[in-house]
Amino acid sequence: MVDYKVTPTVFGQRPPFKTPDKIFIEELTEEGFYKLMSDFYDIVIESDISNFFPQDPEMLEQVKKHNTKFFIEVCGGTPAYSEQMGHVDMVKMHEEFSIPEKARLEWLGCMKEVLEPLDISDEAKQTFWDYVEVFSKHLVNEDQKASTYEDMVKV
Repeated sequence: MVDYKVTPTVFGQRPPFKTPDKIFIEELTEEGFYKLMSDFYDIVIESDISNFFPQDPEMLEQVKKHNTKFFIEVCGGTPAYSEQMGHVDMVKMHEEFSIPEKARLEWLGCMKEVLEPLDISDEAKQTFWDYVEVFSKHLVNEDQKASTYEDMVKV
Protein backbone atom coordinates (compact mmCIF):
# COMPACT_ATOMS: atom_id res chain seq x y z
CA MET A 1 0.00 0.00 0.00
CA VAL A 2 1.32 3.42 -0.95
CA ASP A 3 1.70 5.98 1.81
CA TYR A 4 0.59 9.23 0.20
CA LYS A 5 1.71 11.26 3.19
CA VAL A 6 2.01 15.00 2.79
CA THR A 7 4.20 16.90 5.19
CA PRO A 8 4.05 20.68 5.57
CA THR A 9 6.53 22.98 3.94
CA VAL A 10 8.72 25.08 6.20
CA PHE A 11 9.02 28.25 4.16
CA GLY A 12 12.59 28.93 3.06
CA GLN A 13 13.89 25.44 3.78
CA ARG A 14 15.03 23.15 1.00
CA PRO A 15 14.80 19.62 2.42
CA PRO A 16 16.98 16.94 0.85
CA PHE A 17 15.20 14.71 -1.64
CA LYS A 18 15.99 11.55 -3.53
CA THR A 19 15.09 11.15 -7.18
CA PRO A 20 12.73 8.27 -7.88
CA ASP A 21 14.16 4.80 -8.26
CA LYS A 22 14.32 3.69 -11.87
CA ILE A 23 11.61 1.12 -11.15
CA PHE A 24 9.00 3.85 -11.73
CA ILE A 25 9.99 4.55 -15.34
CA GLU A 26 10.71 0.88 -15.99
CA GLU A 27 7.22 -0.18 -14.92
CA LEU A 28 5.36 2.83 -16.28
CA THR A 29 7.39 3.18 -19.53
CA GLU A 30 7.97 6.49 -21.26
CA GLU A 31 4.77 6.07 -23.27
CA GLY A 32 2.86 5.51 -20.04
CA PHE A 33 4.52 8.58 -18.57
CA TYR A 34 3.12 10.77 -21.36
CA LYS A 35 -0.37 9.43 -20.63
CA LEU A 36 0.11 9.90 -16.88
CA MET A 37 1.16 13.53 -17.25
CA SER A 38 -1.56 14.29 -19.79
CA ASP A 39 -4.15 12.86 -17.40
CA PHE A 40 -2.54 14.78 -14.54
CA TYR A 41 -2.78 18.13 -16.30
CA ASP A 42 -6.35 17.37 -17.39
CA ILE A 43 -7.17 17.09 -13.68
CA VAL A 44 -5.08 20.14 -12.75
CA ILE A 45 -6.84 22.31 -15.30
CA GLU A 46 -10.17 21.44 -13.60
CA SER A 47 -8.80 21.94 -10.07
CA ASP A 48 -8.55 24.87 -7.69
CA ILE A 49 -5.12 25.68 -9.17
CA SER A 50 -6.23 25.75 -12.81
CA ASN A 51 -5.55 29.48 -12.79
CA PHE A 52 -1.83 28.72 -12.36
CA PHE A 53 -1.68 27.02 -15.76
CA PRO A 54 -2.25 28.23 -19.30
CA GLN A 55 -5.89 28.09 -20.34
CA ASP A 56 -5.11 27.94 -24.04
CA PRO A 57 -5.29 24.25 -25.09
CA GLU A 58 -2.22 24.50 -27.35
CA MET A 59 -0.13 26.12 -24.62
CA LEU A 60 -1.31 23.51 -22.13
CA GLU A 61 -0.25 20.72 -24.52
CA GLN A 62 3.22 22.30 -24.66
CA VAL A 63 3.36 22.36 -20.85
CA LYS A 64 2.33 18.69 -20.73
CA LYS A 65 5.04 17.60 -23.18
CA HIS A 66 7.73 19.80 -21.68
CA ASN A 67 7.08 18.72 -18.10
CA THR A 68 6.76 15.07 -19.08
CA LYS A 69 10.28 15.20 -20.51
CA PHE A 70 11.52 16.65 -17.23
CA PHE A 71 9.91 13.95 -15.11
CA ILE A 72 11.01 11.15 -17.43
CA GLU A 73 14.59 12.30 -17.09
CA VAL A 74 14.32 12.69 -13.30
CA CYS A 75 13.10 9.08 -13.16
CA GLY A 76 16.09 7.79 -15.13
CA GLY A 77 14.59 7.84 -18.61
CA THR A 78 15.93 9.51 -21.73
CA PRO A 79 17.60 12.91 -21.22
CA ALA A 80 15.43 14.72 -23.79
CA TYR A 81 14.71 17.54 -21.33
CA SER A 82 18.39 18.35 -20.69
CA GLU A 83 19.24 17.95 -24.36
CA GLN A 84 16.58 20.52 -25.21
CA MET A 85 16.94 22.87 -22.24
CA GLY A 86 20.40 22.29 -20.80
CA HIS A 87 20.68 22.31 -17.02
CA VAL A 88 17.69 24.02 -15.50
CA ASP A 89 17.34 25.09 -11.88
CA MET A 90 13.68 24.31 -11.25
CA VAL A 91 13.52 26.54 -8.18
CA LYS A 92 14.76 29.54 -10.16
CA MET A 93 12.49 28.62 -13.07
CA HIS A 94 9.48 28.85 -10.76
CA GLU A 95 10.51 32.12 -9.07
CA GLU A 96 8.43 34.10 -11.52
CA PHE A 97 5.34 32.34 -10.20
CA SER A 98 3.66 32.88 -6.85
CA ILE A 99 3.41 29.37 -5.38
CA PRO A 100 1.83 29.15 -1.94
CA GLU A 101 1.58 25.99 0.17
CA LYS A 102 -2.11 25.72 -0.69
CA ALA A 103 -1.24 25.39 -4.39
CA ARG A 104 1.37 22.74 -3.59
CA LEU A 105 -1.20 20.72 -1.66
CA GLU A 106 -3.72 20.92 -4.49
CA TRP A 107 -1.00 19.94 -7.01
CA LEU A 108 -0.08 16.92 -4.89
CA GLY A 109 -3.76 15.98 -4.61
CA CYS A 110 -4.02 15.96 -8.39
CA MET A 111 -0.87 13.85 -8.63
CA LYS A 112 -2.23 11.34 -6.11
CA GLU A 113 -5.43 11.08 -8.14
CA VAL A 114 -3.53 9.95 -11.24
CA LEU A 115 -1.03 7.73 -9.42
CA GLU A 116 -3.53 5.66 -7.43
CA PRO A 117 -5.16 3.80 -10.35
CA LEU A 118 -1.89 3.08 -12.19
CA ASP A 119 -1.30 -0.59 -12.88
CA ILE A 120 2.24 -0.60 -11.52
CA SER A 121 3.69 -1.76 -8.21
CA ASP A 122 3.15 0.13 -5.01
CA GLU A 123 6.95 0.26 -4.69
CA ALA A 124 7.18 2.16 -7.98
CA LYS A 125 4.39 4.55 -7.01
CA GLN A 126 5.94 5.14 -3.59
CA THR A 127 9.35 6.12 -4.96
CA PHE A 128 7.78 8.69 -7.28
CA TRP A 129 5.43 10.03 -4.60
CA ASP A 130 8.28 10.41 -2.12
CA TYR A 131 10.17 12.49 -4.69
CA VAL A 132 7.32 14.82 -5.69
CA GLU A 133 6.15 15.30 -2.10
CA VAL A 134 9.54 16.55 -0.93
CA PHE A 135 10.73 18.28 -4.11
CA SER A 136 7.47 20.25 -4.36
CA LYS A 137 8.42 21.98 -1.11
CA HIS A 138 11.33 23.60 -2.93
CA LEU A 139 8.92 25.41 -5.23
CA VAL A 140 6.76 27.02 -2.55
CA ASN A 141 8.01 30.57 -2.69
CA GLU A 142 5.45 32.92 -1.19
CA ASP A 143 1.95 33.61 -0.03
CA GLN A 144 -0.86 33.79 -2.55
CA LYS A 145 -0.41 37.00 -4.55
CA ALA A 146 -1.62 36.19 -8.04
CA SER A 147 -4.95 34.85 -9.17
CA THR A 148 -4.34 33.98 -12.82
CA TYR A 149 -1.61 32.45 -14.93
CA GLU A 150 -1.03 35.82 -16.60
CA ASP A 151 -0.65 37.52 -13.19
CA MET A 152 2.07 35.05 -12.22
CA VAL A 153 4.14 35.21 -15.37
CA LYS A 154 6.31 38.29 -15.68
CA VAL A 155 5.58 39.51 -19.18
